[in-house]
Amino acid sequence: MPADVKQQITDALLQLLDKKSLEKITVRELAELCGISRQTFYYHFEDVFDVVDWWSRQSAEQMLRDSMRAQDEREALRIFVDRVTANRGTLRRLLASRWREQMERQLVDVFTTYLRYMLRSAHPHLAMSPSDESAFLLFYASGVSGLLIQREIHTEAEKEILVNQLYWLLFQDPWGHIWRA
Repeated sequence: MPADVKQQITDALLQLLDKKSLEKITVRELAELCGISRQTFYYHFEDVFDVVDWWSRQSAEQMLRDSMRAQDEREALRIFVDRVTANRGTLRRLLASRWREQMERQLVDVFTTYLRYMLRSAHPHLAMSPSDESAFLLFYASGVSGLLIQREIHTEAEKEILVNQLYWLLFQDPWGHIWRA
């Protein structure tokens, strides 16, 4: 089953990322670790970054689905904080690679999608041009992503502080009325 092989390759990549930088991981190494041929690898992925891209998109889609099913905004933000915290080591190593820009862009894209959903749910008839909406969402998504990337979180209490800070920034600040109906 292709998804199983893709997941197997992805798991091997994540395992190797615990030991070395992304630039030093080769297709040959991944194929050997998975017990597959290089041809099988290339059937599923173009290169090592394609594996990273697939993993990050799968993770992002799952995080987005989970956050949209959350009971309230705080729970949704907690999902984001928990997932980023759980993958902090991997994210740091990926952000230290030459693919930093793509990784940051993917994280911003996830938050942009979530915030677009929140904005349109709260204000289905909001009169905002597509250009203004795009700028507005990019501003907020970039800020949330930056906080999650930069903030060191070691305890559950620190996670909760960050969730509360993000909640305040998005839903309680003077501009927060935009996110709520």
